[in-house]
Amino acid sequence: MLIWIVNPFDPLPGDPEQEGRYATLARLLIARDHRVTWWTSSFSHRFKRPVDQTAIRAACQDCGIDVEFLEAPPYQQNVGLARVRNHAVLARHFYAAATRSSPRPDVIVVSSPPPVLAYHAVRLARERGVKSIIDVQDLWPDAFSCLVPPLARPLLAPAIWMMRRNVRRAAIGCDAIVGVADAYVENSHKEAGETKITATIPLGVDLAALDAAAAAGKCDEYTKPAGEIWLAYTGSLNRNYDFMTILKAAARIGDSLGPGLRFFLTGRGELAEQTKQFVREHKLTNVTLTGFLDFETWAYLLYQCDAGFNASFPEAMIFLPNKIFYYLAAGAAVLNTIPGQCSRIVRDGGCGLDYEAANVDSCVAAIEQIVRDADTRHAMQQAARKLVETTYDRVILFPKFAELIERVREGIRAPA
Repeated sequence: MLIWIVNPFDPLPGDPEQEGRYATLARLLIARDHRVTWWTSSFSHRFKRPVDQTAIRAACQDCGIDVEFLEAPPYQQNVGLARVRNHAVLARHFYAAATRSSPRPDVIVVSSPPPVLAYHAVRLARERGVKSIIDVQDLWPDAFSCLVPPLARPLLAPAIWMMRRNVRRAAIGCDAIVGVADAYVENSHKEAGETKITATIPLGVDLAALDAAAAAGKCDEYTKPAGEIWLAYTGSLNRNYDFMTILKAAARIGDSLGPGLRFFLTGRGELAEQTKQFVREHKLTNVTLTGFLDFETWAYLLYQCDAGFNASFPEAMIFLPNKIFYYLAAGAAVLNTIPGQCSRIVRDGGCGLDYEAANVDSCVAAIEQIVRDADTRHAMQQAARKLVETTYDRVILFPKFAELIERVREGIRAPA
């Protein structure tokens, strides 16, 4: 059958960033003898620049994915009217192009956010007699609106209202709801107001690809000397994530736990300059800001680390992010601030510790425990890797996604 993936954010084959959820799903569907068309944006959300369409088309053609690029205006901030406008234009262009597209798909899988694109994909599916599945990646509009500065909230209020309406309309109109975390699925199912086919398929990690990348990325700069303990925060440097508490903890600890304790922060975001300024002002010689690293170098660094910070603020409503699976795969213990599903993974899996977001004392206490108790740290590291090998490798998770798509196409409900 022909399956459309509608997602403007995830890296496609040929993108400079590592492949994510939908590239893995697309490759698996093709391996199961399905055809895949991926509708995406010509503008990179991560890099805030036009994507290299030539490179992506060539790479997608090599693995059997048809790709359709949709034009939309750029934006530089993740929260603001410019991004709202980008999503509205993207959805309009998708609906217009998809209405004319032939052949008709059998199933449309569309991500939410952006809610406006999810709604238009579901609307198109109903008009053309096609099955549709929404894949919930984040709790918009709540996760979006909580980052809006107070003075700007009246300006964005109509857009927030429309997002909420589109979330509800997409949930009502679709045939199934998938999400990366239980809370996302439960929220959308509630919005639907009726029983739907549902499944939580976490983001997980392509373990073989990550192992290979780490082996290829070996370099002297990020090779850990014997006797040192390395801790990593990896991901976006934005207001959703509580990396500043980590820096404050690093400043307080200094050399008190020994000179071999080092902190690495990777990634980029609108708070990158603020982060650099804090490190300079506090003369944090135990902190390294790497900036954005290519996938292989980043993977190698991660495999050198003893623990990783899975740190976000509760109001961000980020329930099961990418980074926790990469930490687990690298055999790093997890220092976690996210309650609910993340906390259960960490506690039940014996692979890390919880601490309180925005609480420097709590963060310092968790770091001290990890550093001072070598036996427990090593046990957590072994448990982390085992958890991915048995549960969160995408080769285990994603066949469930493909099977759900096939069931939805045939109108078969999931077994009780």
